Amino acid sequence: MADLNPSFSQTHPADGEPTLVRAVLGPAGTVRQGVKRLLWMLPAYAFAMALMACAVLLQRVQVWQGWVLAGYMLCGLSCFYAVLRTGLVAHRPEPTLAFPQVLFSLTTVCLSYAMIESSRGMALEWMCLILVFDMRRLTGRQAQLATFGGLGLLVAMLLFTWWLNPAATNLQVALASIATASLTMPTVLIVTKVGRRLHQRRLDQRAALATALEQLHALSIRDGLTQLFNRRHMLNLLDDEVRRQQRSRRAFCVAILDIDFFKRVNDQHGHAVGDAVLRDFATLARGAFSGSDAVARWGGEEFLVLMPEADQWHAMQRLERLRQAVRQHDWSVHAPNLAITFSAGVREHTPDDALTQSLEHADRALYKAKAQGRDRAIAST
Repeated sequence: MADLNPSFSQTHPADGEPTLVRAVLGPAGTVRQGVKRLLWMLPAYAFAMALMACAVLLQRVQVWQGWVLAGYMLCGLSCFYAVLRTGLVAHRPEPTLAFPQVLFSLTTVCLSYAMIESSRGMALEWMCLILVFDMRRLTGRQAQLATFGGLGLLVAMLLFTWWLNPAATNLQVALASIATASLTMPTVLIVTKVGRRLHQRRLDQRAALATALEQLHALSIRDGLTQLFNRRHMLNLLDDEVRRQQRSRRAFCVAILDIDFFKRVNDQHGHAVGDAVLRDFATLARGAFSGSDAVARWGGEEFLVLMPEADQWHAMQRLERLRQAVRQHDWSVHAPNLAITFSAGVREHTPDDALTQSLEHADRALYKAKAQGRDRAIAST
């Protein structure tokens, strides 16, 4: 037994969560959501069992009646916990079993109504509380079935108890209670339906706001024409990579690319063709580099590529792949006999370099590539 206590205080290595909490609630996601929802209902059931225990002690309820109701509740809750915790319904449309739990709660109230005469006055209140607590988790059809199904169960239990012992059942009082329930519970259904609509409207507004924020964020970091990262965001990525390199001591490469004779393209074919060339070049660049690389429009027809954890040789290989893709691309769709090439300068940044220094070296290598005839990439030494 002494060996068990330390395991309860251990934490899960992935997220620092206590092992006992993870064992009870299960993995994060739909499984944990369903288990937590069930645990939220335990205080209500515990309170009902405590009231029933007091009634047994005061001899208002027979012992066997208390055991039957307690056993029914414990068995039902245990079954729900087992199904939810094992994830058997995690991929179903209703992974939290909200509707079956509502039906179980209603049957519990109806069972106590049939067995314990003193609980009949509280049956209506308990049913209303159950519906109010769970109504927004149910669909409209489920809410209607729960409401009118609960009323039907009350009527069935009333007729059953009156059939068993007509003398012990005050039919007029019971019918008045049922009539009250038939007015109150549909009213609760209508009110909660309105509340569900308001809740859904808030959810829709939050979703629309989240989408708008995502779009604004994308606009703030992307170039409008090419959809590549803009200069400001690339500077942030470069700063992050420098800080990462200071921890890992691994080099990375930066490359500055410039489309050859781009001004001539605009002058001879117009700015619309120039914009189309920039968009196509951006698409080719996204396909030529790996998923960890970042490509940005640095300004005009200039582009900057950040290649994390890439040495100079790998950087040159990726630029050659892009150069071949650009040469093979059909640029004549934008203008007759149009051909596009680019020049590039590459610099491998080391932990001892300043970022501005590496960018200057890459820019010098770019001008050296242009001076040597363009359509090539040169690495800074």
